[in-house]
Amino acid sequence: MRRSRLATLSAGLALLIGAGIASPVAAAPGATDPTGPRSPADHSLEVNPFVGTESEGNAYPGATVPFGMVQLSPDNTNSYASTSYSKNAGRVWGFSHRHVNSAGCPAAGELLVTPDTTAAPRTARTPIAIKDQASTEKAVAGFYEVTLANDVHAELTATTRVGAHRYTFPASTTSHLSFNVGQTLRDAGASSVTWVDDRTLEGWVDNGGFCGGTPAKQRYFFSATFDRPVSSSGTWGTTGAYAAGSTTSQVTTGRNGAVAVFDTTTDRDVEVSVGVSFVSVDGARGNREAEAVRDGVQVGFDEIREEARDAWNTELGRVDIEASPEKRTVFYTQLYKTLLSPTIGNDVDGRYRGMDLKEHSTDGWDYYQNFSLWDTYRTQATLHALLLPERAEDIVRSMYQHRVEGGWLPRWSLGALETNIMAGDPVTPWLAENFALGTVPDDISDELWGYLVENATTAPPAGVASVGRQSAAFYNENGHIPFYPENEGGLGGQYEEYRHGGSSTLEFALSDAGLGAAAQRLGKTEDAETFLAKGRNWQTLWNPDVQLSGGFQGMVNAKRPDGTFVTLPELTDVTRTGFHEGVPWQYQWMVPQDVTGLAEAMGGEDAFVDRLDYYFDMPALAAKPGVSPATWARGGSSYYQTIRYNPGNEPTITNAWLYGYVGQPWKTNDVLAANLNRFPNTPGGGVGNDDLGTLAAWYVMAALGFEPVLPGSGMLALNAPKVQSATVTTDAGTTFAISAEGANEDLPSYVSGVTLDGAEHTAVWMDASAIQDGGTLEFDLADSSAGLTWGTAPADRIPSLSAPLPPLPVEVSATARCVGKNAQVSVKATSSADTAVDVVLATPFGTKSFHGLQPGKSAAQTFNARSGSVEAGTASVTVTLPGAAPRTVEVAYPATSCG
Repeated sequence: MRRSRLATLSAGLALLIGAGIASPVAAAPGATDPTGPRSPADHSLEVNPFVGTESEGNAYPGATVPFGMVQLSPDNTNSYASTSYSKNAGRVWGFSHRHVNSAGCPAAGELLVTPDTTAAPRTARTPIAIKDQASTEKAVAGFYEVTLANDVHAELTATTRVGAHRYTFPASTTSHLSFNVGQTLRDAGASSVTWVDDRTLEGWVDNGGFCGGTPAKQRYFFSATFDRPVSSSGTWGTTGAYAAGSTTSQVTTGRNGAVAVFDTTTDRDVEVSVGVSFVSVDGARGNREAEAVRDGVQVGFDEIREEARDAWNTELGRVDIEASPEKRTVFYTQLYKTLLSPTIGNDVDGRYRGMDLKEHSTDGWDYYQNFSLWDTYRTQATLHALLLPERAEDIVRSMYQHRVEGGWLPRWSLGALETNIMAGDPVTPWLAENFALGTVPDDISDELWGYLVENATTAPPAGVASVGRQSAAFYNENGHIPFYPENEGGLGGQYEEYRHGGSSTLEFALSDAGLGAAAQRLGKTEDAETFLAKGRNWQTLWNPDVQLSGGFQGMVNAKRPDGTFVTLPELTDVTRTGFHEGVPWQYQWMVPQDVTGLAEAMGGEDAFVDRLDYYFDMPALAAKPGVSPATWARGGSSYYQTIRYNPGNEPTITNAWLYGYVGQPWKTNDVLAANLNRFPNTPGGGVGNDDLGTLAAWYVMAALGFEPVLPGSGMLALNAPKVQSATVTTDAGTTFAISAEGANEDLPSYVSGVTLDGAEHTAVWMDASAIQDGGTLEFDLADSSAGLTWGTAPADRIPSLSAPLPPLPVEVSATARCVGKNAQVSVKATSSADTAVDVVLATPFGTKSFHGLQPGKSAAQTFNARSGSVEAGTASVTVTLPGAAPRTVEVAYPATSCG
């Protein structure tokens, strides 16, 4: 079953316009005024897009629809600390059509539209102040409005591929809109504008990539039409001089644009529809005509606005929660952020620009682009697969096309450009999670698995854009990536993988374990054994001799090519330690595949818990529950300022659930209460940049009571929810109900018991299939952790999938003998377990099962070969312990001939 498309959006509920926008809560900074009625199901009004526009959040507050190609939003900055918009700046340059959601570097910002009334048209990107910002600048999901100091009121909304503008000018004969294609948020190159007629402007701009490592550019096309003819028009070029009456301007670099002038002395409103495309001007025009023209007439702004609201209510309504009005706004704002990326990249006719920069076409599915994989593999991949499995199949198919057309699986792709930023091998766990959760389309599954194994074991060939695993050969032989400092040139200067050799090794080990976990779920036994074992490669970095703060000893350290450790002070920065966006203290925990081995390296479980308590500063959390300790990192990019927990950066975001591996799950909630409170309904809400929905997905799932801990495993660790109840309805139609009566929104709650689908559930984790299949999850909560025993038994802990399995508690033997002229094979298994087990004896000549074999007892069977001889072979003994997966051991028997 396929979902309905957003090529043309269905009409939504009527939306109050005029005095303000309806809002469900009292106005917070940047939120909407609570004026006018609303439907209880209107979740679009429970979204505050201004959250994350300060404190390095790098969010954009403008208008878009779920996963839309257009992100029409105000711009006023393009620094690394504030990539497109700062709420506190109080000004705008104008409104551009493409943005990247909360990334760490400026990008996109194509086609900046700026309204003004000056006699000389505006031909450069300069700021205009916002008038009465507290009362005039507002936003909800799918809509933005603001009044500027020049008395122009701007309103923005969107369809999937069209940006819709409405400008209300003061009475003037010089009201105009400047379309700036020469200045973007990144590195604009060649550009062109052409007046097709007195209502239509078309063109394109070549724009740069992301984070300084992408010299290539991609062309962005547009087709704009107005709801009435211009009174005059013109263009400008590299000099910035306005040429009235000019119909075209094309430059190889530098300033460039067009101006549309209107007489607004009587009719003060001007509406503009801008179709965009990555394929061609024809594609942009086709998108505009398909989504913003009906019966030959330009669709009005209000109708598009209603349809955008309806689109958001459909997707946001998939999770219906019971919580306070303030927490509802926080929750739905974060859910909104998870639904912004990746973005649709194909035109309505199916054409898209592939990773080879050539045109390709879809056939009944949508192509997605913009994959921040180092971030999103940890949380967002899971949320999309669980909540939107139908859409997730198209997203995975798009990743497959990335490999087919680009020649290798990507690292971090922006549009059709491979940026190659960040380290490790993030596409492996991202795909492993989708394989594990069943969102890989059947017709590409085998081939994509082959690509995945190829990517995880070999370096890419010459001539492809993606750098893949450059160190594959060295890593496969030595179990670690050699560290080369970035300031010494060579491999360290060229590749993030080498200059971040320490953290990249941990990333590779986790990725391999995720691949092995997915293989295990898929029944690919050989791949499972190979890659789960490689998940223990983190141990090659363990330096047992390092003395640490807090009296602890032993730490992960990067290794040089000769195998010696790089041992430096605890807060040394990345240029010398080999750990990206963090210090070894924070990275040591990033081995969810082998917590058993990590605890052993640290001196046992008690020592492990002592170190983890120190890392989280448990005394401070106990003294002030729900408050982040001063020792924690202050923001997401505070990478090298503390050895304690960084709640806002990807390598550490699942650290809180480590307590579930060692029988102390209540402590998870002490950490989460403080961390979740760092997401208020304010412009600075969140912890640093969200990285295209990663931290937002983390928040959503944690608030619902679960979180993925190892990609590919299907394991969801449980915690006390922050909502009283929730109903999750997937786009495949299944429903999962969560109940957590008495959940405390601000202080820790603790789990005293769990019921899953009506049965007692004592494990601190559940399989993702529980959500996928539909059902119920009920939490019994307590206000204190004293005396709680839920999840503390060894069998209820989160398993370490890469940890070597203990020996099977059986002694086995097999022999071949003759009885007369008949050959027989006898197999025996004696149990040394402390509980009853199930045993299956199997030979080429038959199988025998034994249920409930008691400790010290034997299972034995003689199998008749029905022949006078047998060749040497093996018998298998499969043992199943209570609550564990079956395990098999093989035992050889000799050849025999009975003459």
